Amino acid sequence: MTNKGSESFYLAIVGHNLHLCYFSSEEDNSFHQKKYLMPDSLDDNLNLTILTKFIVEKVKDFEKDVGSFIEKVNVITDVKYNQFSLSLKSKYSSNQIKETNIVRLISDAKQLIMRNNKNCRILHILVDQYIVDGKEYFEFPENLDYKELIVDVSFITINNSTVKMLNKILKDCNIEVKKIISHQYSSRFANKKDPSPCNAAKKVIDGINPLEVETHYLKAKTEGLFEKMFNFFS
Repeated sequence: MTNKGSESFYLAIVGHNLHLCYFSSEEDNSFHQKKYLMPDSLDDNLNLTILTKFIVEKVKDFEKDVGSFIEKVNVITDVKYNQFSLSLKSKYSSNQIKETNIVRLISDAKQLIMRNNKNCRILHILVDQYIVDGKEYFEFPENLDYKELIVDVSFITINNSTVKMLNKILKDCNIEVKKIISHQYSSRFANKKDPSPCNAAKKVIDGINPLEVETHYLKAKTEGLFEKMFNFFS
């Protein structure tokens, strides 16, 4: 079995179901998914050893079906999340909006959230809107002069203990967790025809929401506003 760089794997634990999905390269455009009924849900404090053994078995089963080893995976979870919303303000006598202004504001807010919520891990950072001199914008207001800039931002977080548990389970499967995605957030982009919650999660990873600020550098390409923030936030 081989593991090609163009392949991507997703693992979703949603309710009492475990979903495993494989997406091939864009050229092949093939998709394979399996759904397994779990003995319990994460929220019901299932014994970690039992859960790990169950997932290890299903991962091996899935790898045989796909014909490829899973080395890295994006994980989707529906555990309870918290959302923090902040309004960030910047004032200048007269200046043009620059990407660095947005980076600085959101970075400061991120540090504030992390300082005051040490038990939480930020999964998603969303720009809700920009307000430039009292006027609302839902896209980056490039090349505008302003005296007052307000950026409304939301942070979606989950408990650090959940992150540690997911990382430990996948580590025991010899799999690295690339990114954890909130199912409650990614389901906003789901289609009724999607066979798995992994499909909506892939849309999130692929950048379906232009107002989401990515927190990890995923792939090299022409950088947009938020992609330029990857290394800044790391």
